Amino acid sequence: MDEKYALRWLDLVVTTILDPAKTNVSTIGSQELENFNSLIKQEISQSKTLLSEAAFRIFSKRKIKRMVGQYHRSLFLLLETVFERHPPIATSEKATSLGTTAIEAINELLDFIEHRFGEYIDLDSWVPTAHLAVIKESIAERLEKLKPWLDAVAVGTPLAPLVLDAFSTFTDEHHKKRRATFREVFYKKELIDQLEKLASSSHKEELSPDRLIQMLVFMNFNSRHFVDYYTSRIAARVRQTQSTAEKMGELLLAHKDFNQLHHQSQLCLHAGYVDVRTAIGRWFDAELQYLKRQRQWETAATAQTFGNIPNTSTEHTKILCFLSIDQIALLLRALDSLRIIQARSMNSVFQRIAPYLSTPRKKDISWESMRSKAYQFEESDKQRVLTILDSVSRWISELDAQ
Repeated sequence: MDEKYALRWLDLVVTTILDPAKTNVSTIGSQELENFNSLIKQEISQSKTLLSEAAFRIFSKRKIKRMVGQYHRSLFLLLETVFERHPPIATSEKATSLGTTAIEAINELLDFIEHRFGEYIDLDSWVPTAHLAVIKESIAERLEKLKPWLDAVAVGTPLAPLVLDAFSTFTDEHHKKRRATFREVFYKKELIDQLEKLASSSHKEELSPDRLIQMLVFMNFNSRHFVDYYTSRIAARVRQTQSTAEKMGELLLAHKDFNQLHHQSQLCLHAGYVDVRTAIGRWFDAELQYLKRQRQWETAATAQTFGNIPNTSTEHTKILCFLSIDQIALLLRALDSLRIIQARSMNSVFQRIAPYLSTPRKKDISWESMRSKAYQFEESDKQRVLTILDSVSRWISELDAQ
């Protein structure tokens, strides 16, 4: 990398030209002023190229980190200097113009470094006040434009207030002097980038909170209120089912859908909290464990009920059926689907009937095994059941004819 100071023109403008004690800016001609503006912009463009090329040539992360740190610190010092001198130079139109160009150029290069080389920046270090002020102003403007879309897509949910509250430390007036780390700044910038992408890709007919929720999970939006909202939505779906088995099935499906959501764990909304995947994952584990215990209790209670019926579980009282378990399950599923027989649920059908049946190969039939077979039958089982039904139909027809 070129050993020359890469920010010499920017440094000259900030430390010398804009210093009222050293230079009377009003004496600078318009053409010379334009030349300074042009040189600063050219220098920023060249610095971006130099940094990118150096990153390809240097294989030592330590050296890249040192290079990025040198640029970062130099730019912050220059930015702080411009802001300190803003009141004196604001009285001169030429100085104001040149100062604005310098501030924009510095922030442009800082944004480039933080975006391309963020991994080499100490995330827990404080963002300089001048740079933070520019970031806060930019985020506040972008968020204001997003509010109408956010209100529309999150209607009927608490999502809009949750998202806006996440930016309150950047947008509220009473937080104006609050400091922030690079970790917080990087997260807020990435979050608003994701919101803008989502808003630009949404159509009016797609104003649903689902994609917003998926994005917040991806962004590790580990607000306690968001975790509560996400789990309450799942709990509402589970409550709409009746049997414990159906509740468990609904919960397992929701758990699968959650685990398939994309998720980044490098940054999060609150550094002191557990991440979204852990918090919601724990809720799923607790709910599933509860339903498993409830199901075990119900199974034990059912077994006790059957045990109180004299001799119902002995082989002498079982009905021997010359169909396989797969075929019996398929037949019962058909009878339940056509409402020829009715029970609280499909599971109840198998629970009530299986204990009273046996086959030549199986004396005791598990109702859970029979239930699973109802959905995993082979074509030969299907044809066998159809043949049996056809035989039953012919028998009944012949009976009527007699």
